[in-house]
Amino acid sequence: MADTDTTPSPAPLFTADEGIDELWVKAYQGEVLGEAFFSGVADRLHDAERVRQMRVLATLERRTKDAVAPALERAGISTEPDPEMLQVAEALAPASAGGTWEDFMTSVVNVTDQYLPLYRRIGELSPAERETADLLVAHEIALGDFARAELAGDSATSLHPVHALAHMR
Repeated sequence: MADTDTTPSPAPLFTADEGIDELWVKAYQGEVLGEAFFSGVADRLHDAERVRQMRVLATLERRTKDAVAPALERAGISTEPDPEMLQVAEALAPASAGGTWEDFMTSVVNVTDQYLPLYRRIGELSPAERETADLLVAHEIALGDFARAELAGDSATSLHPVHALAHMR
């Protein structure tokens, strides 16, 4: 008898009929959420090394958001943070900081797996912005690699993929 995975798949972040403007908004506001979320987690942790890691991830999200902003501006899309994203970050941070590190890192992997198709789709729909879409993909891969390294117990080098990104140097 084969094992059956009963874990529900997360809802996709976008649908095939969404246009590039909607995808840009979701991508940008995802970075707004990420920056506020990782900062909020850092504010609630007590382990100095994990606080440092969360601050690095908040910086990654901010720098990625800043790098994406010109593409939105060229498209005439607002780069104002959505207050709802900030509220979501504020609501999620305490639970993430208060649970186990393993559960938190697993959730980071799951979220990165959700965002990667969105960022790849932006590159498909907007070839003129391929470099920006590729930066989004690279940052999400680095974030997922960080979490996977943490899950494997490799805290000594877990941030290396993040620091290797051009916009983090």
